[in-house]
Amino acid sequence: MYLARDLELGIFRAVKELPVQNRREASLLRLLNHPSLPQMIDYAERGEHCYIIMEYIRGKSLAQYLQEGRSFSLEEILQLSDVILEVLEYLHSRKPAVFYGDLKPANLMLTEQNRLYLVDFGSASQDYSASYKETKGTREYAAPEQFQGKISAASDFYALGKTIEMLCGKKKIQYLLRCPAAVGFVLKCCRTEPEKRWKDAAEARKALCKIHPIKFKIRAVLFPAAAVAAALAVVFSMGVLRKRTLPALPQVLTPVLSEYYTLEYRYGMRAHREKIYANIETRLQRLQKVYQDEEEQIRILELLAINGELADRADRAELYYRQLLTYESGYAEGYLKYGMFLCRQARYQESRAVYRQWKKRTEEVGGQEEVSLSWQMWKKEAGIILGKSKTAFME
Repeated sequence: MYLARDLELGIFRAVKELPVQNRREASLLRLLNHPSLPQMIDYAERGEHCYIIMEYIRGKSLAQYLQEGRSFSLEEILQLSDVILEVLEYLHSRKPAVFYGDLKPANLMLTEQNRLYLVDFGSASQDYSASYKETKGTREYAAPEQFQGKISAASDFYALGKTIEMLCGKKKIQYLLRCPAAVGFVLKCCRTEPEKRWKDAAEARKALCKIHPIKFKIRAVLFPAAAVAAALAVVFSMGVLRKRTLPALPQVLTPVLSEYYTLEYRYGMRAHREKIYANIETRLQRLQKVYQDEEEQIRILELLAINGELADRADRAELYYRQLLTYESGYAEGYLKYGMFLCRQARYQESRAVYRQWKKRTEEVGGQEEVSLSWQMWKKEAGIILGKSKTAFME
């Protein structure tokens, strides 16, 4: 992103540089016109890059404000949320509907005049006809269905709920005491099942307008607040103690994976095996909530994906393989594992699409040698799965 000056008008413009194959973002912005969206002024291409010339927004992202230590009041958060919902209502009402896909504090700009803008439409979607859909969004904010390549209006509501949580910061308990209705609003945004979230942005805005924080004197809630804080401190200290005394992950995985070696699994009926697969998945999901280090998360996701394949549940396996892709910046092997899974499912074109996605991102950071070595490994692995007669497919 560049800051440029218009030589004719003498005013500043924001210029976004993208690979020319990503010109879709410009095509989308050209169709949008809303006071809380940056206005697209012009478009140009040069060589392998395209440039979107936009209105320059003088301000900071909400993420920058949080990093600088700014604390948002509950009233400010509710007001910002209403503006966000107004923008989402506009986007979702387009023909075809536009789903933003990456709502988070870093993509919300607040100007010096306290005007809020939603920026960066690189993850926005209009068309879902392709059989392979790239995983987009940010891990802490993306809805669960986005890891399955699905996105809808409900996905944007999920990210809104996570954004509100982040803006509350360390004052979550204080805001809970002042406004239980706001907590209920966020909980509905963040429901796991998309159909249980808000039906549309208009419904969400209507509910938001009914939320009125309670104004109280500190003394009136000092004792109950202190009691809640003390209880939370005990729970937190217990959690810290448990975290410190957690056994190593391989140690706790052993009894879980040992179920694969039982006589019931080896010689039992299909119904018995299905019960074992379900039990293993449940136990691994519990471990996933406790072991939060990146390497531990990757290991558990790999096991969940393999278990899904063994259970003949390709949909479950793909969910976990897609989650592995969110670690791609430091875990390129996730693309290989997902690509091989697609080959095993006879989804060969999609396997190549996964590889091209990883190749593009790796080359952008100067990893040409890594791309070459990985492609050789990809073809070798694909050859094992497809057989020598089909390896030409991967050429």
